[in-house]
Amino acid sequence: MSVTLMLSLILLALMIIIGGMKGIGAFVSLWINFAIMVVMIMLINFQFNALAVLLVGGAFLLTVTILSAGADERTTTIALMASFIVMFALVILILPAEHLAMAQGFAEENSEELEGLSLGININFVTLGIVAALLATLGAIAEAAIAIAAGIGELLADQPNMSLASLARSGQHLGQQIIGTAVNTVLFGFMADFLSLAIWFGKLHYSLGEIVNAKLFTSSMLSLLYAILGVIVILPITMAIFLWQQRRQLQTDMGTNHDYDGK
Repeated sequence: MSVTLMLSLILLALMIIIGGMKGIGAFVSLWINFAIMVVMIMLINFQFNALAVLLVGGAFLLTVTILSAGADERTTTIALMASFIVMFALVILILPAEHLAMAQGFAEENSEELEGLSLGININFVTLGIVAALLATLGAIAEAAIAIAAGIGELLADQPNMSLASLARSGQHLGQQIIGTAVNTVLFGFMADFLSLAIWFGKLHYSLGEIVNAKLFTSSMLSLLYAILGVIVILPITMAIFLWQQRRQLQTDMGTNHDYDGK
């Protein structure tokens, strides 16, 4: 039995014990997302338009991730809308940023691993860098969106007569706590990935200027900033969509009551 299979079975057992049916759904969604990413890689390798593959594949990844949370229909809809808006906004930001950073492709630190291999793979590495940068943010965005939408929904369910202003204030306070945790999660993930690279820089006595201009550092730092920005922006967007839907619901209820009173 391979280590990967053994760890997968342990993960499945723990998710069933702790999460029950939702745990099974989350485990299945994990492998569905893995399959989606494999298909995306194959399509890009077959010279399909990488940005089109990114948008379609990213939408599928967000949908599977949010649906696997098992939230109610309203929470799921709001989280999906907010996640899609943030994803498209990040694409607009990442496109010029990756072109200006010029951090795509292989770095000098990869030269030993690539020795003897052909680099003529006929793929635009700028576009590939954009795909990688956005994919690195989707998990954090989906997690934050579903947590904020579910939290605000619980607040409203507990106090159904809460005004929109009070709901906005309470949701803002709740969202700030969720965002703080999500940002720390992204930061710790970056630090874990950067640890070996930091040791490399230290052992080779890189200067500060060399570190800042290193492709590996620049691409890692940009991915971190994209993810943090996406997590931060998801709060006001999710809040705005939730309040907009709640306002529409109140207006619909008032119109229904008015028609009933008229009869």
